[in-house]
Amino acid sequence: MTKWLLLMACLGIACQNIRGAVVRENSSRKKLTNTLNVIHEWKYVDYDFGSDEKRQAAIQSGEYDRTKNYPLDVDQWHDKTFVTMLRYDGVPSSLNVVSDKTGNGGPLLQPYPDWSFAKYEDCSGIVSANKIAIDEYERLWVLDSGLVNNIQPMCSPKLLAFDLTTSKLLKQVEIPHDVAVNATTGKGGLASLAVQAMDSVNTMVYMADNKDDALIVYQNADDSFHRLSSHISNHNFRSDKMSQENLTLKEVDNRVFGMALSSVTHNLYYSPLSSQNLYYVNTTSLMNSQNQGNDVQYESVQDVFSSQLSAKAVSKNGVLFFGFTNNTLGCWNEHQSLDRQNIDIVARNETLQMVVGMKIKQNLPQSGKVNNTQRNEHLLALTNKKQDVLNNDLNLEHVNFQILDANVNDLIRNSRCANSDNQDNNQHNYNHNQVRHSSKSDNQNNNQHNNQAYHSSKSDNWDNNNNQAHHSSKFDNQNNNQYNN
Repeated sequence: MTKWLLLMACLGIACQNIRGAVVRENSSRKKLTNTLNVIHEWKYVDYDFGSDEKRQAAIQSGEYDRTKNYPLDVDQWHDKTFVTMLRYDGVPSSLNVVSDKTGNGGPLLQPYPDWSFAKYEDCSGIVSANKIAIDEYERLWVLDSGLVNNIQPMCSPKLLAFDLTTSKLLKQVEIPHDVAVNATTGKGGLASLAVQAMDSVNTMVYMADNKDDALIVYQNADDSFHRLSSHISNHNFRSDKMSQENLTLKEVDNRVFGMALSSVTHNLYYSPLSSQNLYYVNTTSLMNSQNQGNDVQYESVQDVFSSQLSAKAVSKNGVLFFGFTNNTLGCWNEHQSLDRQNIDIVARNETLQMVVGMKIKQNLPQSGKVNNTQRNEHLLALTNKKQDVLNNDLNLEHVNFQILDANVNDLIRNSRCANSDNQDNNQHNYNHNQVRHSSKSDNQNNNQHNNQAYHSSKSDNWDNNNNQAHHSSKFDNQNNNQYNN
């Protein structure tokens, strides 16, 4: 059934556990159930077909089956809320916006930018928009896996970019076969992406191969791709069973679920759904198109969470948010050491049983106009009842999917993730206290990437931030013993 598979390249992982520790929540600080607002919700997903006759025709032909439509990702731009669907038989459109019309199941979706992009028979449209991301230059990036039913190749995978101000397609780049799949096994399936825009030309897009544990790196400046293949993390197979609402999912995705990019440290965070570990790679080492992975530092913190993680997002001031699989939303501040005593619970609600999409946005229309963008960031989360999705057992009389919103400042207030006034000034002094396993020895040319610029036209500010972020993410031997306590 539906499985949201993400992936990131990673070499083997050194193991150092924190068993016995717990992630604590201080429920006396605030009422955790009231920290999230419902923006949209659905019993089942339906579409604006233009007329009831067209809708009935779509049902009769099998083009639309309300039991097969599962929202996978969400993003927001001005008054447009984007929702993606994995393309299963019965899903008429994969990339959509929420319309102002409402049906019996909830708000109707409209294909974006129009119905022509929902048709894929000649491979000119969008087959399956696994994940989306909006960058600072008002571009919507879409990763189309080209798969139907999550396994059947229909078209070549491709990367698309839309100009949100005009809804016009800016580019559509087919991902080469030898990049999209493993040359030896022939397996491949792209899912998830993260976008890093230094400027409108010098933009990097990171994509995950969920079938073969590889990372695909795309450079917008020259439309080039390269593939970094490696072994993924050592999964915690003891966590392969996941419980939700007193139900146990015996089969969960043991590849990466949820990828988030920090604008503070330039770290790309990820974790397998079957694991309680956190993994990351600093993107400084990914910006060289000639880099084939030998110099990439993959790092991890073992068994740091009390539950598996789902979707993730990082705020502008370095707070990593993540959905737990036990109906809670957690956080960790990058300015602090990464251990359980610095992880906090900021929301607890049955609507959070599985967060499949998460973004940090500013000035959401539903939240009113604001002036200070950093203080008024908002977390946008897409949730579903994953156990019912996996078991093909959705109750269409109950709410199954929701888009939730929360003010970031409100979420972290009085929590361990709250930012002190001087954190930004001391960014280079904090450390992550991580357990690292590198693809090369510690003494092998570490400084090569510290000062390496992605492109000569990058701003000096970006170069400075890259060097600063790299230093901040270095392993700090002085704090190793915290993981043994």
